[in-house]
Amino acid sequence: MQIAAFLSDLKSLSVCSYDAAIALVKPANNTFRTSGEPSEQSSNGKVPLVNQPASKIADSDPDLQRANELVSLHYDVKVKYLQNGPDPELLQARKEVAEVLYALDRA
Repeated sequence: MQIAAFLSDLKSLSVCSYDAAIALVKPANNTFRTSGEPSEQSSNGKVPLVNQPASKIADSDPDLQRANELVSLHYDVKVKYLQNGPDPELLQARKEVAEVLYALDRA
């Protein structure tokens, strides 16, 4: 389960720009790319966001907002599953699939 969560986080970071990915993994009160010159361009051709708080970048970057929403949704689903267990409809569907596979195996 931890591997799946890690891969999900990596996928979230891969859809973001470099600056957005750094903002996602840095604490909100830190800044980043302080060593770059303001005239320096990042790999996507934009001027890097120098000395801006990560929370300000998170508010302005739609990719980062989507990544944060995805992480939040993943967390909510995971917590609900841990608290309530699997959904009864899911358990019923699993049982029906097992019955079909058993019937196919016998045929």
